[in-house]
Amino acid sequence: MRRAVVRATGPSALTWWSWLVTLPFAVTVMSGLQYISGGPWAVAAVGALEHAAVGATMLAGWAVLRVTPHRVRVPVVFLVFAAIGLLRPLLFLASGRVLGIPVAAGDLVSRIFINVVTTIAMLSLIAAAVDLVRDHLGVYRRLRAAQRASARDAERTAERIAALRCSVVETVLEQLDDATAAAAAHGIRPADAARLLRDLAQEVVRPASHRLYSDEVALPEESSTEGPVRRLDWVGSVLLGMRTAPALPLALLFAVLMTPFGVAQYGFLFCLAPLVCGFAVVWVGNIALDHLVRSIRPALRAPVLLLGYGAIGVLLALTTTLVVQALGGDPDLAWVEAVTYPAVGFGAALVTSLSARVRRDQAELEAALQANVREAAAGREALDRERAGLARLLHSGVQSELIAAALALGAGSGDDASDGVREVVSHIRAELSAPRSEPDPADRIAVLVESWGSAIPLRSSFGDSVWERLREPGRAEAVVDAISEGLANAVRHGDGSEVTLEVLPETGSGVSVVVVSGGALSSAQPGIGLRQLAERGDVALREVAGRVELAVAIP
Repeated sequence: MRRAVVRATGPSALTWWSWLVTLPFAVTVMSGLQYISGGPWAVAAVGALEHAAVGATMLAGWAVLRVTPHRVRVPVVFLVFAAIGLLRPLLFLASGRVLGIPVAAGDLVSRIFINVVTTIAMLSLIAAAVDLVRDHLGVYRRLRAAQRASARDAERTAERIAALRCSVVETVLEQLDDATAAAAAHGIRPADAARLLRDLAQEVVRPASHRLYSDEVALPEESSTEGPVRRLDWVGSVLLGMRTAPALPLALLFAVLMTPFGVAQYGFLFCLAPLVCGFAVVWVGNIALDHLVRSIRPALRAPVLLLGYGAIGVLLALTTTLVVQALGGDPDLAWVEAVTYPAVGFGAALVTSLSARVRRDQAELEAALQANVREAAAGREALDRERAGLARLLHSGVQSELIAAALALGAGSGDDASDGVREVVSHIRAELSAPRSEPDPADRIAVLVESWGSAIPLRSSFGDSVWERLREPGRAEAVVDAISEGLANAVRHGDGSEVTLEVLPETGSGVSVVVVSGGALSSAQPGIGLRQLAERGDVALREVAGRVELAVAIP
């Protein structure tokens, strides 16, 4: 209820939608056609002029709300709604006089009461719907942008890895081929071959490996979480997520809307029976419609809701007619229920559906943003792993092979060492073209921490004897998982403040991982990641003084 009041009285309390959505009712069932002497065109003319005047009162109310202090906004909004409802019957009479169309005042006090109740309910419902639409459009836009960014970042990371490998490997191989082309074509003496290979090691391979170690690898550009949204896509997502409004609140809402009409038309005691019977019909009908909607495909739910609420409206009008006739009354206006109930029911269903959709998309957006952070860290790790692997291969492998081959060829006999040069280059080509091997576990941890440090504010520290203990592959793998889970939790529960990571030696040969972040736990139940960690060590996840701490002790 509090959220509903906030939405009804928020920035969307009075918008052009408030005027536009009520226009069809203003020129038809809400125009007081029973008080107009004339045909349908007279009814439409009076209703249209009246609604134009109501638009002017809405504009004045909007101006009042613009300067209303926040602390008194809620009562002022409802007072403005009530004032608009109070003025409607008066504007109706004035419109008839301006157009020269005879109109009757009727029971003006009852009509004012009816319009005040109806206007407050309708404008509140419209304001809540508009506020939810704006919220959902924003969430939906960020969600789709985050999902597109995730796909783009993955593609860009793969492209950069491929470009890194291609630029380094192709450049080195091209220079090796160019330098050895003459030797392969015309032959080369062993001493010259040795000198050539040493020069290649010093002037080609060594600088390339140093650039890989020292140069920063270009990461994928940070993708915006905002972006254009096709309105048809958004409308489709809303329609596919349609659900019924809660049966009892909707029945109560419609009873509140109809009570002023019944009291004004028949009196309180007379209208009590039709109201009770109508309430029962609406309540049971809403329950039946809810069961039906839950059992059909999402694509059919919106039309089924329209048809269902229309059928309930017809059944409600028939019930009211029969009850009023049985009591000896005139049921002429009972058909109004058949027109107004589908609009109120579908409007309430739209508000209910948007509320649920906003919550679901917010959860998906949070998950998508967390996935983006993880993928950014994984992308950085993959780039760094590729760079480190290539650098090690060039520095420790290719350079050493060239120098060793130079020594071997220089010490050899014969007049032509071109076959030896071709064999060395062919081996290096195969070695550079092969997939990179996984780095040492300690290197993985270092890269992992650096990768996360590029995505979130992170301060890390490692104990003196930790790296020695991480030589054990199983323990190192568990530490990698603990760090990954702890930093993922820091994003999931965190508030954006700095995260601290400590990896310390434990009793015996064990290692402890402690991750502390700002924020609050959303659930006390451990997730799959924590349960898997608990199989490999002692896990403690707790919230202390506004900080969340994950401690994992790995034996």
